[in-house]
Amino acid sequence: MGAIDCSIDQLLLDSENPRNEIATSQRDSLQKILDDQEEKLFALAEDIVDAGLSPMDRILVLREKKNSNRFIVLEGNRRIAALKILSNPSVLTSLHVKASLQKRFEALCHRFVRSDVEPMACYEVADREEGNRWILLRHTGENEGRGVVAWSALAASRFKGGEPALQALEFVRNYGQLTDAQKHLLANSFPITTLDRLLATRAVRDLIGLDIIGKKLSTTLPADEVIKPLKRMVLDLVEKRVNVRQLNNKAAQTAYIQGFQNTDKPDHKKKGAPTTIEDFREADFKKSWKHNAGSRARVMDPSDRRTVIPARLRLNIQDAKIATIYKELRGMKVEDCRNACAVPLRVFLELSADAYMANHQIPTKIEVKGQWKDKNLKTKVADVIDHLVNVGGRDRRDFTSVARGLSVQSSPFSIELLNDYVHNRFVTPQAKSLIEAWNDAQPFFQQVWR
Repeated sequence: MGAIDCSIDQLLLDSENPRNEIATSQRDSLQKILDDQEEKLFALAEDIVDAGLSPMDRILVLREKKNSNRFIVLEGNRRIAALKILSNPSVLTSLHVKASLQKRFEALCHRFVRSDVEPMACYEVADREEGNRWILLRHTGENEGRGVVAWSALAASRFKGGEPALQALEFVRNYGQLTDAQKHLLANSFPITTLDRLLATRAVRDLIGLDIIGKKLSTTLPADEVIKPLKRMVLDLVEKRVNVRQLNNKAAQTAYIQGFQNTDKPDHKKKGAPTTIEDFREADFKKSWKHNAGSRARVMDPSDRRTVIPARLRLNIQDAKIATIYKELRGMKVEDCRNACAVPLRVFLELSADAYMANHQIPTKIEVKGQWKDKNLKTKVADVIDHLVNVGGRDRRDFTSVARGLSVQSSPFSIELLNDYVHNRFVTPQAKSLIEAWNDAQPFFQQVWR
């Protein structure tokens, strides 16, 4: 069993093809595929004539019987049906097929070159059971990663490369001064097709000062003006303040943009030379960033601190390792050591939850489909909160921020975000986000380490 090469004539359509009911003959098998696919089968045949068979997909076959030189096609029946018609168009005369479709198949056959596809790369399995495993993985979804993992719309847009909506998204990601939580949301999911729909509307582009020239987003506005509406649009979509149903026509889209606050609207009086947004660089924003930083400095709260954990906070930690991590977090200046603070913050959270669960005999494993597995961090924290409230008599309202962080990705204490700090090389923590994460979690830690 293994890789083999076959001709079209050696391959038999599967009478047990799961796309259709059981067939009684090869003619019946081909008829059922034609009835089911019609135009799709012609499109496949046309693609084979134009580009050949996909080099990424072999035909999965089972030998008809011992010592036979013919093989039943377990996976690839559509391809083989198309090839049988292309190699012998007269077969259509004995089948029920639309006259117009038959004529198009017959015309297509004149362009078919059999030697372009033969011999065909196949893979022989020992029995149907072996073949079924691979067929199920291919056609029944991701199967926890074992099957074919479909691309998101964002991944497809990246692969196509440089579409206007993707240009806008990357522009905001790079220069929008986003928080860690916002970057985390963008890294995991984004409704790129909705943003594409907005930018495809001329009236929307006019309102935000953009145009599409040669598939590139272009503008006559300075960088710090065009970023305003784009940032608002991106954050509204990723934080689900608006959705595609609310933007389903031109009137709704323009009304949405017109409803922006003045701080989110560009100043159209500041027109200059046309440029693409991909040509903007960090230097184009430095003046506005400096101004905004100065404004923040003038209103800075005197309680703002330079470490993740307030220096005066004391926790009664008895575990030596956890106490050491706590001490390090209290001593490092977060602005200078963002990554070095983010990782131990995530570790400190899990070790604190583990210690509490051990001290109070809370199970750390959960049964999943008959197997015992370690609970994930989100479940551990939730279990500790439940114990503090239900057994320890604490007020659940004290843990509102922590509980919110368990389920809301935009929270600075999102456990998914803390995990990304450790495991995702594209997510870099910001000092402010780390401090906010501790502020949200501090009541939880204080109760855990009483």
